[in-house]
Amino acid sequence: MSETAMDDWSEDTPAHEVVVDYANGGHEVTTDLDGDGYADSVAVDTDGDGHYEAVYTHEHGPGHALDTVSVDSDGDGRVDAVFSDTDHDGRIDTAVLDRDHDGRVDAMYVDSNHDGAVDQVVLDRDLDGRADFATADTDFDGRADVTVTDTDADGTYDTVHYGDAAPRGLDPFGAN
Repeated sequence: MSETAMDDWSEDTPAHEVVVDYANGGHEVTTDLDGDGYADSVAVDTDGDGHYEAVYTHEHGPGHALDTVSVDSDGDGRVDAVFSDTDHDGRIDTAVLDRDHDGRVDAMYVDSNHDGAVDQVVLDRDLDGRADFATADTDFDGRADVTVTDTDADGTYDTVHYGDAAPRGLDPFGAN
């Protein structure tokens, strides 16, 4: 890391951009747009290829945490994952993933009541571009209340389960 770039930064610095160069040619750009001394955006090019693999943005003014994290994990210029803190409590409430890096959403996990537990899941398990599994915990008891599946991959949900239709405690980053 370049020590001089960090030495130029202080809490008293008005709207400012700091660029930290990595030894491998990559870099990180941190920007304080409103001059409050807190980063409003951070963009990271980890490998020096000119594409930002991660972009963090701060949308709600001084004193708030970054609300959205976008990640380009393979450096192709397309976002592969977006994590959002919609209620600004510092915890992720929504995760949207492109697991096969084709530019289409393959999985979405939502904590709609902001209690720290995933209560809505939509998955494209066979990665054909169509959701084939969705579940929701409508009463927020930790158990799925409705689950729909497309068992024959024709794009139409053909199985609907009500009640405890899916396993308790769906892992938002597992292979459900």
